[in-house]
Amino acid sequence: MKEKNTKAVIVLNVVGIFLYTVGMRSFAAPARIAPGGASGIAILVNFLTGFPMGLFCALFNFPILAVVLWKKIFPAGFVGKATASIVLLSLMTDLLAPVLPHYQGNALLAALFAGAFMGTGLAMVYLGTSDTGGITMIGLILQKYFPHLKVGTLVSAINMVIVLASGVVYRNIDSILYAIVTVYVSGLFMDRLVNQANTKDLIIVMSECTDKVRCVFLDEHKGITILKGEGGYTSETQRVILGAAGKADCSKIQEKIRRVDPKALIIVAEASNVVGKGFGRML
Repeated sequence: MKEKNTKAVIVLNVVGIFLYTVGMRSFAAPARIAPGGASGIAILVNFLTGFPMGLFCALFNFPILAVVLWKKIFPAGFVGKATASIVLLSLMTDLLAPVLPHYQGNALLAALFAGAFMGTGLAMVYLGTSDTGGITMIGLILQKYFPHLKVGTLVSAINMVIVLASGVVYRNIDSILYAIVTVYVSGLFMDRLVNQANTKDLIIVMSECTDKVRCVFLDEHKGITILKGEGGYTSETQRVILGAAGKADCSKIQEKIRRVDPKALIIVAEASNVVGKGFGRML
C-alpha cells in the first residue's frame, strides 16, 4: 500500500509540474503574462534581463525552504518533497523551453489556457503532498494554522501585487488584464480540483444490528460516531451511526451493511468539505 501511495505521489508531482511548465512556457510567457508567484516574477525578470526562469525559481524558493526547515514549520519529509518539486520545476522550465511550442495567437485564449494548465498542475502537486514553493508555500503555511482557508483563492489575492507590477514592466495595461484572467482561472481550477478531492460522503445508518454495522466501518478503517436517537413514530430509543468515507469506500461499506442487516436504513449525503480527524489536511 505504501509503495502504491509513493508511486501516486510521484506521478501526481511529475505530471502536475509538467502541466504547470506548459502553462507558463507555452502560454503565459509568450503572451507577456506574469500570473503572480515566483514564476510570475521569473517571467518578468527573464523579460528584462534574459535570466533563466527555472534557475530564478530555484534561487527564489530555496531561502523560503531553508526558513521552513529551520523553524520546523513543516515536517522534514514534506520539505524534502517540496525541494524535489522545485528542482524538477526549475529543470523542466529551462530544459523543455526549446521543445515546448510557444502559442502566439489570441492573448485571451493564452490567458485562459495558461490559467487552466497552471491551476491544474498546482492542484496535482498539492494533492501529491508537495508544493512548488513561492507564494503557494506561504498559502500552505497559513492553511496549516487556518485549515478552512481556500488555498487557491488566497494565493490569487497575494499574486495580484505581482500582476500589477507586470503592467509597469510591460508598459501595457492589457498584460495586467490578461494576467488577472490567468490568476482567476488558475485559482478556480485549483480550488475545484482540491475541493473535489476532499469531498466525502456522509453516511448515516440506523440499524437494529448496530454492533455488526460498527464492525463494518472498523474493518474498513473508518472512524465513526454513535449518536443516541429516538424514533419519531415509535418513540423508541435507538443508536445512529455517523461516518464519512470516500465515494469508492462508501459503496463498499453500503454493500457490507446490506449483508449484515438488509433492513438497515442508510442515508448517504455529499459533504463538500471534511476537515479534521485525518480528513482534509495535507500535512
